[in-house]
Amino acid sequence: MIEWDALYKVSLGLYVLGANDASRPVGSIVDAVMIAANKPCALALSCGNASYTKSCIEQNHKFSLSVLPKDIEPFVVANFGFQSSKNINKWDNVKYDLLNGLPVLQNALAQITAKVLTSYPLESNTVFIAEIEEAKNIRNAENLLYEDYRNYFKNDVIKSFQQYMKEKANG
Repeated sequence: MIEWDALYKVSLGLYVLGANDASRPVGSIVDAVMIAANKPCALALSCGNASYTKSCIEQNHKFSLSVLPKDIEPFVVANFGFQSSKNINKWDNVKYDLLNGLPVLQNALAQITAKVLTSYPLESNTVFIAEIEEAKNIRNAENLLYEDYRNYFKNDVIKSFQQYMKEKANG
């Protein structure tokens, strides 16, 4: 038996995952990231198999991560978590830079780019093992944990997205 509340206690941060499709930057929210090795400096990233961003990573074999701070605007999480890059240019809604040709949030704690070495498909997700190409420390603050999102931040994110959709509908 798996008690999900037990698994939620495993420390996970929230990150904006960036990639490129044929014509533009794409992205999504991820929480399953870990440093996997220091020689070469590598990380493991798990993406949902239904994610458009994941399909772009499979095509281009590169991605970026923006480490989210606790003081991130709730809309950033809503923007990248509640809609698909298939249907919207999410990066148009935030301030971002390009690092090694990949999108990264300007207000992240850290910006990372990586190239995929291998991947492991599972039923629900694909795990990528990737060599880190560049990692920049942008500012020092506490990072936003998935536990924070679940415990107190989620309602603000939902309200932010509802406001965004209302404004979008009203033109």
